[in-house]
Amino acid sequence: MIDSPLTSLIQCTYIRSDLVYRISLLGEFFDFIFFTDRGPFVKKDMVDHFANQRKETPQDIDFLKDLPQSFIEIFKRDSFRKVLDKMSEELQHLPTLSITAPVELPTEQMGTIGKWARESIDPNVVLDISIDETISVGCRFVWKDILYDFSLEHYFGSHEKELYTRLTPSTPLVGHT
Repeated sequence: MIDSPLTSLIQCTYIRSDLVYRISLLGEFFDFIFFTDRGPFVKKDMVDHFANQRKETPQDIDFLKDLPQSFIEIFKRDSFRKVLDKMSEELQHLPTLSITAPVELPTEQMGTIGKWARESIDPNVVLDISIDETISVGCRFVWKDILYDFSLEHYFGSHEKELYTRLTPSTPLVGHT
């Protein structure tokens, strides 16, 4: 993946589904540029034209505006779809840390987790996030096909005897009926 446009994209994106979406957004952007008489070259100021035409979210527009010109120049009218397809293929081979949480985590927390994962696990790791409301407290991770269960339910199940022993009074309570 050395010198791949995906390398640039993962520097600002931690979640697999966001990467898939952003590759798709790039496809729409380049379709707009190359097939609406905007010329054969992509310039950063074209993002505003795209934004006005498409009514994209502010986050999407900021993402496109923040892309370096050197990244944008990789894409040419006759080959941009091949580049995007190659990026999608490379994405399938990135190391993935799957996280299952009981609720959707705020974007800031996902960024913090993503940064930690890139520093501690692998610089190219992407997060695959899912929600499971049956996990009342805690979360589950899957890394290299091994499940790490940090849910409260799992803890109670694996420590049932010890918890029962600690919570059961050793002597009967006097005066309670």
